[in-house]
Amino acid sequence: MVDLVLVLAVGCIIAAVLIGGCLGSGPAPENGTVRTIPPVEAFALIEEKRGSQNFTVIDVRRPDEFAGGHIAGAVNVNSATFSERIGDLDPAGTYVICCQRGGRSAGVREMMREAGFREVYEVEGGMSAWTAAGLPVTKD
Repeated sequence: MVDLVLVLAVGCIIAAVLIGGCLGSGPAPENGTVRTIPPVEAFALIEEKRGSQNFTVIDVRRPDEFAGGHIAGAVNVNSATFSERIGDLDPAGTYVICCQRGGRSAGVREMMREAGFREVYEVEGGMSAWTAAGLPVTKD
């Protein structure tokens, strides 16, 4: 099943690049990328980078939402307190951020862009779109 999802994810990434369907948001930092990506592209990126130093998946939902199911390996940093925690993060790292539907993560994405983070990817549609795409969720 995971192999099928990965093949579909790669196919969707190629299609998105050919069609130009990836959403950008404002200018990226010099030599960096800050943008919104579809869930299948986020999944492929997470699989590629999993275990890499300076790579983090951040779920910005409330702890009770996070406990209900999240992306494997994600850390929970509530969007309500994100501004207090942003200083703990390395601006040179690579981050995938998500929330429930994309509203809270959009605010966090912009906060990170303004703070000079170089590589930030927001999951378009959040966990709602992630689960709708049939991508894996864990409660661990």
